[in-house]
Amino acid sequence: MRFRGVLLVLFALPLLWGALSLLRAGAANGAPDCPGLQLDAEGESSPGPMRKGDRCALSYDTATGRSTGTSTYDQLKFAQEVKRRSLGREGVLFVLYGAAGIGITFAATRKRGS
Repeated sequence: MRFRGVLLVLFALPLLWGALSLLRAGAANGAPDCPGLQLDAEGESSPGPMRKGDRCALSYDTATGRSTGTSTYDQLKFAQEVKRRSLGREGVLFVLYGAAGIGITFAATRKRGS
């Protein structure tokens, strides 16, 4: 029976990871996050959630005051959707793998009546 416990733990970990991935996919919604300096349409610093027309200075040089890489709201929103779909697929696969493994383990190690 010890072997059964080890197998159950080994399949429970992917099951939990899949559940967490599905939760993360569900949370990746709304306005995209700017990982750098958020700028409005006029180029001024804009705190708060991103809005259409905002840009994000991904790499900002404080010495020159220039951004070396920018993304628009639409680009960040697209990246957010791609990440959400990826997390959703990953979550579903891990949940199915973990649940199937636990089910097979129970079926293979159950006590059979004589």
